[in-house]
Amino acid sequence: MIFKNISVDCVIFGFNDNKLNVLLWQADPELLQEFLTKEEEYEQIKMIIEENPALKSDDFWGLIGTHLPTNEDLNGYAKKILQITTGLENVYLKQVETFGDINRVPFSRILTVAYYALINPDNHDFKLSPLAKAVKWFEIDKLPNVIFDVKEIVANALKKLREEVQYHPIGFHLLPEKFTLTQLQTLYEVILGKNLDTRNFRKKIQNMELLVDTNEKQTNVAHRAAKLYSFDVNIYNKLKKEGLNFRI
Repeated sequence: MIFKNISVDCVIFGFNDNKLNVLLWQADPELLQEFLTKEEEYEQIKMIIEENPALKSDDFWGLIGTHLPTNEDLNGYAKKILQITTGLENVYLKQVETFGDINRVPFSRILTVAYYALINPDNHDFKLSPLAKAVKWFEIDKLPNVIFDVKEIVANALKKLREEVQYHPIGFHLLPEKFTLTQLQTLYEVILGKNLDTRNFRKKIQNMELLVDTNEKQTNVAHRAAKLYSFDVNIYNKLKKEGLNFRI
């Protein structure tokens, strides 16, 4: 059984080529119908399948998500959606808000609980979701035709992300295991949408002692090779308990 008036959608952010991207999908209507009707009568979800623009045309894309099963909790199901879609289990996941405007979905009254997730696309070989016919990354400011209020959901998720990265070092989830200080600063500039003073940024970061010098440098680069660092999760957890101020 599903709650046909409640859906869970994930805004999956990825950082690649100095750009912030969002992972969108086009669901396969036949596979989705089979998935949703395993324990549910088709007539109850017929409109969901037949009226969704993303299920009727290849011109529309949507956020990765489905309607909430009656035997699943919200947070657990959001994690399950990510695992099914990306193959990843330990993904940073944060609830954004619930979207419930009366006319947000024209053919039905649907509440959508949105989450955002952070992953590094270079570190993972994505497998096509068993419910999708296409999954693709899009630049945050160059989204394709999307269904319903997806752009609003993405914008609100980005706002939430911008708030979070200024107080908690969650941006590290978007970086490779080893990174340069320039890569770290570029990531924060892209997320926040503004330039940061390099000297002040590096001073703040290094004073927090969150970075570990790997004693390695970049290879195969045309410019002077920069030092590579990694993120010390143990120190972060300790500082968080003591009251970490990560204001950028």
